[in-house]
Amino acid sequence: SEKIVSAISDMVKEYNEIVELVNKQLSTRPDRDYFPLTDEQKKEMSESEIKLWEEKAQAGILFGSSELRQLSDDLRWIISPADQQAMEALGISVSESWQDNGKLAFDENKFKAALEKDPDAVKAAFTKDNGIAANLKNTMNKYVNTLGATKGILIEKAGSTHAPLSLLNNSLKTEIDDVDKILENLKARLKSEQDRYISQFTQLETLISQMNSQSSYLSGMGF
Repeated sequence: SEKIVSAISDMVKEYNEIVELVNKQLSTRPDRDYFPLTDEQKKEMSESEIKLWEEKAQAGILFGSSELRQLSDDLRWIISPADQQAMEALGISVSESWQDNGKLAFDENKFKAALEKDPDAVKAAFTKDNGIAANLKNTMNKYVNTLGATKGILIEKAGSTHAPLSLLNNSLKTEIDDVDKILENLKARLKSEQDRYISQFTQLETLISQMNSQSSYLSGMGF
């Protein structure tokens, strides 16, 4: 029973860490004074200055993310409303504080008592189709599944080192590639315009030079 209690305690702790991380990223506002550094700017800074700057520039990058907002909402229903009373009897309840954003509270003594009284009922509460373990697994697969053709929502969005091919095929990578193409097209247009103006000014300078030569010639003839 001690191993089971320890496993459930660890599950609740790690679940709460996920909830805290997700909501921290959602609520951290970006600092508009810190933009990504250019290569030229980095040359003028030390490594520690670059690290500190980039930490501040990256803070708040996921503020208001629709994917994280959806994940935060889904995490709140790990314990279905129909099971909340039964889970409270097992010592697992949802925090009543709105600031906790759906974190779980774990009463070890109550859980031990329930486990000793009816271990099969405790097992069923976790392993049934809409039990807390099944709901947690389904939610994690929905967002971070790295196996199969259809990846999790966050993997499809940004890729993962646990699914190497996803690093080359995700929506953020596609957006970056599209922006790079736009930049390349703009650079090509700029180069074309630059060449056109240089050609025009070269022709103008040639014309002015010819006019000056003609003017000098006419002046020498007394006109």
